[in-house]
Amino acid sequence: MNKRPRRPAQIDPEQVEYLTGEPDPAQISEIAHAAAQALVPTSSRQNIDDDVRERILELLDEEGIDLVAEAWVRAPSDTLGGVLWRGYLLREWIRREPADVARRFAASQAIAEENGQELPWTPADIRERWDAVFSGAGAEGFTELLSDSGAFAGVLGDLDAVWISSDNHDLATHVTRRNDALLETAKELTLGAAAFDDGRLD
Repeated sequence: MNKRPRRPAQIDPEQVEYLTGEPDPAQISEIAHAAAQALVPTSSRQNIDDDVRERILELLDEEGIDLVAEAWVRAPSDTLGGVLWRGYLLREWIRREPADVARRFAASQAIAEENGQELPWTPADIRERWDAVFSGAGAEGFTELLSDSGAFAGVLGDLDAVWISSDNHDLATHVTRRNDALLETAKELTLGAAAFDDGRLD
């Protein structure tokens, strides 16, 4: 059963400035929702005002995605902010730990080749597509990106489901440090792709 469309985020362009300071906990949810809609706007849901989206994209250009991503840390996995947070973590893992990712990918690729298959994406491909989303490129191809990201995490997770092995790592979060973290994230991204395609991810 489809969820009722969520009401538009009730924030002003000025409130986006909370992202650069210490947000009031009561506003974090609205800011997270607005930032997600600014990056992935669609005609199937009620969207934020153009001036709010413009200010968020300006902030992205000035400060980068790291600042905005902080608003999604606690977003549930079945929300747009939640899947963007997981995509951000995946992209940052590829960027920050290229040797680890390359080693795992090469092992997965070898297994696929033994079975007469070829993996349809590379770590660089996944990262570049998330880079485009986080630069404000919009929603085109977002369903496929979520699906491919889920498949990517799943293939690597089949060999080693541990994602981040230390609590001291910069990417250590409740998402990356839980049991079977890569496999759980793979499932969430795959479910997110179906929900987004059905217009249920807001």
